[in-house]
Amino acid sequence: MTTPEKRFYYGWVIVAIGFCTMLLVQGSFASSGVLFAALAQEYGWSRATISLPFSVALVGYASLTWLSGRLFDRYGPRRMFPLGALGLGLGLILSAQARTPWHLYLTWGVLVGQGLNLIGFVPHLTQMSLWFHQRRGLASGLVLSGASMGTLILVPGAQYLVNGYGWRLAYTVLGLLVLGVLVPLNALWQRHYPADLGLYPDGVPAPPPAVAAQASAPSTTSWTLRRAMTTRRFWYLFVMVTGIGWLSNITNVHQIAHMVSNGFPSLLAAEVVAMMGLMRAAGSTIWGGLADRFGREGIYTIGTCLCLSGLACLANLSPAAPGWLPYGYAVAYGLGAGVHGAVEITAIADIFHGPHLGESLFDHWGSYHGAFALTMGVSLLGCLTLWLAAPRHSRRVVAPPAPLREEVL
Repeated sequence: MTTPEKRFYYGWVIVAIGFCTMLLVQGSFASSGVLFAALAQEYGWSRATISLPFSVALVGYASLTWLSGRLFDRYGPRRMFPLGALGLGLGLILSAQARTPWHLYLTWGVLVGQGLNLIGFVPHLTQMSLWFHQRRGLASGLVLSGASMGTLILVPGAQYLVNGYGWRLAYTVLGLLVLGVLVPLNALWQRHYPADLGLYPDGVPAPPPAVAAQASAPSTTSWTLRRAMTTRRFWYLFVMVTGIGWLSNITNVHQIAHMVSNGFPSLLAAEVVAMMGLMRAAGSTIWGGLADRFGREGIYTIGTCLCLSGLACLANLSPAAPGWLPYGYAVAYGLGAGVHGAVEITAIADIFHGPHLGESLFDHWGSYHGAFALTMGVSLLGCLTLWLAAPRHSRRVVAPPAPLREEVL
């Protein structure tokens, strides 16, 4: 008879599904820079007008992240993730039919934004904390590398389709791809808890009864959102996560337009972003494993320093700038940004055991240089607050818990 420790752990199937899902989800969302540049070229709208639908999506995403967490706990990924894919896919298809800015406010701002909310980073990384304890950083990094590979594949792919066939066809195809792949993939093979298959986190064998009883005893604080909000560490992490959101989304939306406005061809700009995605995919996996072994704060600081170096390259682009600067941005920022998601959710899980932008910065400054300089400061602030939150004081090796459904913050 096959012993439990020799069986293939289904958690790695969950990681593979998460990788494929995040590839299409985040790759689609990262292509917003391609859509931004195409809209500016076709309609000549101001950058503030074009930025607003993306801002609506981001603000809606940030405001309702708590709801996606509750829906995930209540309904699980087999029901919630196909619903998110449906919203995202329809949002992309309908955005391709937009003729006025308010069309985009509804399609991209609402449908795409909330589709991302239901099937994006937060529920996936929460799921990793349910299926993995000791290898949580590695599993999270592998899922996040799917998001980076999506940037690598879909951003230049979308730019190629836009250049050859127009942005309307490009985003219709992208929406159909999301619907055709992600709805059946998640409806058929997702699972919520290891206990649904009679398994324990990390695939470990069942602990002896005495150890299981000790592990399941209420020896630590039973964290809820309300209780966590009364602690300083929660707000330190809140600032860190907000900094990550600012950094990632400002960069995603404006990086291609910034390079094009400084004399770089649009396809070359998309290739630079694709290279950045490849570096980020590698970084997510590497940083996740290293953070499991050496701690969150130090690894996050190294990644932040690389991010700052890359952003400095991007902020200093100009028509007379050296040709290597975009590639310096791709390598340094890509590797550094891989640390964000791999450390973000693992730090939160370490500490709390248990269950942005109406006016365009371009229009204010006349360029993106000030926006990227400000983004560097926000990134640095996020690194500082992770040190203040100090997940290093909360990490510990625990006995495998009984396969009971647990509430995750």
